[in-house]
Amino acid sequence: MNRKPSIQTIMSRMWGKGVICVLSLMVVALVLVPQGQAEKGLAVKPATTGEPVKVQGDGKALPINQKNWKFPQSAFHWIAMARDYTTPWDSVGRPGWMTDDAYVVPVDPGVSEFTPDTKIFYIVFAAIALDAPSQYRAAWYYMPDGKTRENELTGTDALELEMNEKSGYLEVFQPEGGWKKGKYLLRLFFESPGQELYDGNVVGTMEFTITDNPQNPSGS
Repeated sequence: MNRKPSIQTIMSRMWGKGVICVLSLMVVALVLVPQGQAEKGLAVKPATTGEPVKVQGDGKALPINQKNWKFPQSAFHWIAMARDYTTPWDSVGRPGWMTDDAYVVPVDPGVSEFTPDTKIFYIVFAAIALDAPSQYRAAWYYMPDGKTRENELTGTDALELEMNEKSGYLEVFQPEGGWKKGKYLLRLFFESPGQELYDGNVVGTMEFTITDNPQNPSGS
């Protein structure tokens, strides 16, 4: 008697065939992508040398619109750099949520310049609820010339979201020894809980400036 395969077996076979098809399409795509696409951040293998084109690793090709922040960007429904955040009456803030639809609201969203005595500010966001735990991280670096980040990390903060959570915030805090005046690059990561920093997990970047005369003072 022929035994009917289980649903799991059928799905495993289909998954295996699907992987082969996807890999084949990826190979074809790499062959057909024009050389000019390398400038758009795609890793292209030139036919002349066989060497892959280097792709910038600081994620600057993924800038977040920090002024017009109320619409979906990258992995977020919305995301804003803010001076502070508030927790509405029907929600309880980090680290634990007490409602099924908890959320936070940014205070002075869209700010990007801060005085050297600023102790902390925030990246406040809403994201798509997932069916598994995930982690969002902010890592920020000083840019001595205002364009290129240092390799040394200035600071980092991570927030782990449980299943179905879709709102939260990250803290950007003053480093030991105080802020250096000038520009900073902030990289946003979407990763597995506890994962180390990995360039492939960058989903967006922001910039902020430490200055004695901020152009966007509190309440503006």
